[in-house]
Amino acid sequence: MPSYTALTVALTAVTSQPVTLFPGRKGTRDSDALLITTKPIDPWVLHTAIRKFEQLTTGDHTSDTLAALLPVGITPHIKNLADFIERDKVTQTVSAPGWFYQAARWELARRIAAEPLLIDGTYPIQLRMDTEGNLLAFDNPISLPSGQTRTGHATQYVSTAIVTVPGAANFYLSLDGHVARHPTTWSFVKNAYIDRGTGAADPILRLPVLSPYPKIGRDHAQTKGHVADVIDALGLSAITLPAEFGAEAGQVRPIGKPLFHPTGKGPGVRFLYQLGQHATRQLGIQPLRYAKTPMSVKAFDDYPVPAAKIDGAVLASGLQHLRIVCLYSTPTVRRRMQEVMATYSAAPDTSLAGIPDGQTIHLTDRLSVVMAAAGHLLDHGSQPRIVNGQAWLKAPPGTGIAALAETFWDPEDPPKDDAKPIVRRLLGEEGIVSQFINSNWTPAKPKAANKAKTKDAQGNEMIVKPRKASDYPAIGAMRDLFRQAGVIDDRLGQAMVKGDTVTLDRSAILVGIHIRQDTPRRQRNGYKPANSLVIRLTALHAEADLNQPWRVKSAGKPGQPWLSYREANAEYYTGPIGMKELSRTAGNREAVQAYVEQALQAAEFPSDRPVVLFVDAESCKGLWSGLNDTALGCGPLPGDSLNPPDLAVVRCASGQRVPQATHRGHGTPVADPHQPALPQMQVYGHSENGTGSWVLAQASKTYRGKSIGAKTGAKYTRWTLPTDRAKFHAEDWHALTMIEITVARPGSWQPKILVELTARLCHQAAAWDDRTKKPVPLHLAERSDLDHPHNHGENTSGPGA
Repeated sequence: MPSYTALTVALTAVTSQPVTLFPGRKGTRDSDALLITTKPIDPWVLHTAIRKFEQLTTGDHTSDTLAALLPVGITPHIKNLADFIERDKVTQTVSAPGWFYQAARWELARRIAAEPLLIDGTYPIQLRMDTEGNLLAFDNPISLPSGQTRTGHATQYVSTAIVTVPGAANFYLSLDGHVARHPTTWSFVKNAYIDRGTGAADPILRLPVLSPYPKIGRDHAQTKGHVADVIDALGLSAITLPAEFGAEAGQVRPIGKPLFHPTGKGPGVRFLYQLGQHATRQLGIQPLRYAKTPMSVKAFDDYPVPAAKIDGAVLASGLQHLRIVCLYSTPTVRRRMQEVMATYSAAPDTSLAGIPDGQTIHLTDRLSVVMAAAGHLLDHGSQPRIVNGQAWLKAPPGTGIAALAETFWDPEDPPKDDAKPIVRRLLGEEGIVSQFINSNWTPAKPKAANKAKTKDAQGNEMIVKPRKASDYPAIGAMRDLFRQAGVIDDRLGQAMVKGDTVTLDRSAILVGIHIRQDTPRRQRNGYKPANSLVIRLTALHAEADLNQPWRVKSAGKPGQPWLSYREANAEYYTGPIGMKELSRTAGNREAVQAYVEQALQAAEFPSDRPVVLFVDAESCKGLWSGLNDTALGCGPLPGDSLNPPDLAVVRCASGQRVPQATHRGHGTPVADPHQPALPQMQVYGHSENGTGSWVLAQASKTYRGKSIGAKTGAKYTRWTLPTDRAKFHAEDWHALTMIEITVARPGSWQPKILVELTARLCHQAAAWDDRTKKPVPLHLAERSDLDHPHNHGENTSGPGA
């Protein structure tokens, strides 16, 4: 059976224009199947391309089924997109057929690209549409030296999407900037930009490619989906993929994720600000605006769990005592582990240097550490590993164990048999959660102090100490290990209970529901593991009394009572990552809903406490109609079966579907007219059809840091960066982070109070040293999934907090 996706790729290649097929569905009011494109396709080209594609796909050179179904005299219908937008007479929400979203962004991208984008009012950038409807600065690549002999090329582009916001009174075009950093080889490349050289007004082809694979006879990269043969059948010039890439960015540019590149990620806030102004002028419509509200979040506390608070946090996790086992294989990592563990000691100036393996050292009354050489367990390879019987496993009743383990990870040469997933599973079988420290790490040089300040106010000489370099990987790994063990101190309580305007005035149960479709990568031998659905639920028992610790529990196996977060994580690591019998398809919707309801019922939440459910918009709104923009709160919602006295549901989003802010329109403006003024820890609101939505907007952590390079993207674009500042190209130019918060069911809460409390749960993390993209209960549920040994993203040794 021919692949319709592959057919659209072939048609896109031969027509040099976007093509989408919608077969077997109601695409318009009078058609069961649609081919959507931007210009009419010559009937002979269409028939010939489809016939050749079918013959190549079936292996039958006489096959002619699809093309024969098309009438000889095809009459394309040119329609006004606005005619297909429908508005509900009761709710006033908008809707449109599925193909509308693709066709609308093509048209809007074309209008934006009709005139050059003037950077800083003088430097013209001609944006060109690609065949997916995104905008590329293809003719203005960024080329920088990469090593001694190579040049690294990158192309800035703007992704486009048609979206709605809660209430769905209108459709909006969402724009977001990116930097495509092109690999220097075809290895592991799956797509490529191709300029056919037919004119600047024609789209850039974005086609799938097959990377070289000599073992099966594919010595060179080639286009995928019979593209080359279809082009040849039409007598068109062939698409040639070069074997190597030179000092100039060519007409063919591979799309991938190179491990090292002279250009960092992100185009910077200056570019995004001017892009928004350009789009407003080209489209002739005003952008979506969110108004400033009195709601804000205070500065977060980014310190580690203080020793004075550890014992209370350990008790709240369900343990009498927590033992940290430091599993190492090299003396260097042993020392790094000792140094980071010493910071959690209740005794000042504690040093763990010189302690022997196997000796338990008490850091506080309820926290201890023991060192253990475990190279046989930690080394990469396919050798058998045994955990049972180790001396450090023996612990008295009420004592839990968490492992801080060494690993070695080289991103340029990943190990064939990575030990991390295996070790995490084996430790999980013993009820132990784990985190890893990479031994492949070189400490940064201590920063020199400001030598200009050598005298005090009275003119006396001052002794200036150099600034100390910190082992941030070890610090982060240890913080995240506490998070996995459910050891959470009172910072969350302080952020929620204390406040100038809104406080958590009652104890509540805050539940995160994380759902993700796991799609494993196809392996080199052709084996493709089955897809599965991951569902993780975590409950944060929040106390209004600051003297009471917060507890974290998580759903275990179906039908079983909930466990402590530590126990649930360890149990989860020993089994499959998800459930193969469930999926996000429409036919499985009721089964997924039933699974979530069963898990919530098994928690047996106290009836005298309000329950607030936090869900991710992207993963959940297709499963419960009451989470959709068009029917928020008016359909089924998670938790419906509980029917508690007080149940609220809060929807959060932080992905591409969230409107991307470029600047704030209030307060003191920036002197430079081309530089945006950025919001600071502020909540902004918007309403459509009586439905409110709010966004927590702030510059990223990196931008807010002390690095000069991080702020370069506000003063320059990647095209206007002066030569003497070229080193800052390597920095990631961050922009604004956006978290959308919407109340689908308020329960007995005032919606704005729920919004501000949710914003605080995003701003004050449980273990990380900055805000998270999701409120803490939802973040904790998601992290459990991401830490699973079978997660195909499990390839780093950092904290991942």
